[in-house]
Parts: sequence; structure tokens; C-alpha cells
Amino acid sequence: MANFGNPAYSAATGNAAGMAVLATAGVGLAHAIGDGIAAAARARYERRYDDALSAATSHADTMELLARTSMQMVAELEAEVARLRAACRQRQEVIDVLKARRA
Repeated sequence: MANFGNPAYSAATGNAAGMAVLATAGVGLAHAIGDGIAAAARARYERRYDDALSAATSHADTMELLARTSMQMVAELEAEVARLRAACRQRQEVIDVLKARRA
């Protein structure tokens, strides 16, 4: 048997428990690194999502202000049209009266 009195074999069997602990620690470290990378990726995703949501909210606020301003302008234009129609109707009535006098 080659293992009797072999110092390399004795050292390997004596260090087996320590090597198992190191292997377990290595696997744990690899998992921790993977979890850290996943957490960093999640944080970047959430930051991009928050930025996009903030930009969309700001854009919606701007569009709401624009819509309100547009509605106000439309109301002003409708009032102007009503005034112009009344003025045209009044002028047409004067024209009709003047035509009736000539005839």
C-alpha cells in the first residue's frame, strides 16, 4: 500500500477538512458575489424606472397645462366668433333696411 508512511498522503488526509471548509467558503463567496451583482443590476433597473416615471409624469403635467391653455384659447375664440356673427347679422340688417328704402 502506497499510503503507509507516505508524508504526502498524511498531509492530504490531515488537510481534507480544511480544504472542505475552503471549498465551502469559496462557493459561499461566489454566491455572495452573484447576489451583489444581481442587487446592483436591480438597483440600476429601479433607478432607470424611477427616472422614466419622473420624466413621464413631468411630460404629463406639461401636456395638461398645454391642454388647459388650449381649451381657454378655444373658449376665447368661440366668444370672438359669436361677437363677429352678431356684428355681421347687425350689419346685414342695416343693409336690408337700406335696400328696402331704395325700392
